[in-house]
Amino acid sequence: MSPLARNRMLHVEFDQWLREGLLTPAQHADLAERYSVGRWDWHALGRWFSIFGGVGVAAGLYRVLSEAQFFTLPNLAMLLAVAVTALFGGAYALKKRSYRWPPRTLELLGAIGLVGLSFVLGMIFSTGSGNWPALLLIDLVVLVAMSYAFNNILLMVLSSVVFFVWFGGATGYEEGWGAYWFGMNYPLRFLGAAAVIIGAGAWHYDAEAGRLANYRGFAKVWISCGLFFAEMALWLLSIFGNFGDMNRWYEAGAGELVLFNALWALGNAALLGAGVRLRFAMLRGYAVTFLVIQGYTLYFSRIAPSLGFVAGGLLGGGSALGLVIWLEARRRQRAVQA
Repeated sequence: MSPLARNRMLHVEFDQWLREGLLTPAQHADLAERYSVGRWDWHALGRWFSIFGGVGVAAGLYRVLSEAQFFTLPNLAMLLAVAVTALFGGAYALKKRSYRWPPRTLELLGAIGLVGLSFVLGMIFSTGSGNWPALLLIDLVVLVAMSYAFNNILLMVLSSVVFFVWFGGATGYEEGWGAYWFGMNYPLRFLGAAAVIIGAGAWHYDAEAGRLANYRGFAKVWISCGLFFAEMALWLLSIFGNFGDMNRWYEAGAGELVLFNALWALGNAALLGAGVRLRFAMLRGYAVTFLVIQGYTLYFSRIAPSLGFVAGGLLGGGSALGLVIWLEARRRQRAVQA
């Protein structure tokens, strides 16, 4: 392990000890200064390149197979079954040779192939119900179990994506739409689901100090998943209000929009405070990102139209550029101080 990678792991531990009350803020700052992480982490770069490279190879193979003459559903199912078996077999072989991220990447690709195989089988043996969210629910249960069985955080991330699509598809299907709307049908349902997921993530986070110590980091996926659902739901609620019927336009009143905007802003302010107090960078990142998004959403929906296209665009673009310059100046100042 490189010194930089070691220092990054130590910083994660220091942050955890601070949140658990084992270190004071002064002790945390002193330890953080002793183990610098200012240089570029080439190991992290290699990890992400391995993930993107694997996904790129899978996409290329799919494109080649889709243009082949023998590309029928039964043949596709057979090829996917072989590919999934080979990917998980390759991951097992690499794990025995003590590789860390390449086998996780292969398991991720195998899991994606497994989801694809379930849909191909669904098309082959379809009864005409069109209930495709049911397939995703089965995939979700399998993926969560595999995430913990293989101790693979990438599979946990994929599980959160599958849950997002399944939940939207299931609520849309049950309401008779027969399709999933990325407009997040009934945003309050997503907000409720987010609260449950964040609660589960908080419990998981506490348990990672004990019986779930082998799965440290999984709680961040749970919490991140819940925060994303909550932020997206509140974003839509702040613009359109609590719309529920996608076939009939719903005009929200000013009071309703003010209520949801205030709830969104206060929620992110509390999230920012928690992130600063707990030294939890992910919470700070979500809060700052969506506070900026809320500001620009309000600007372009309420202020820019009255200024006109040119003036509104110049003011909005100029403020964005100024924000980037300010952030870069802060980053350089911290680098000099370090």
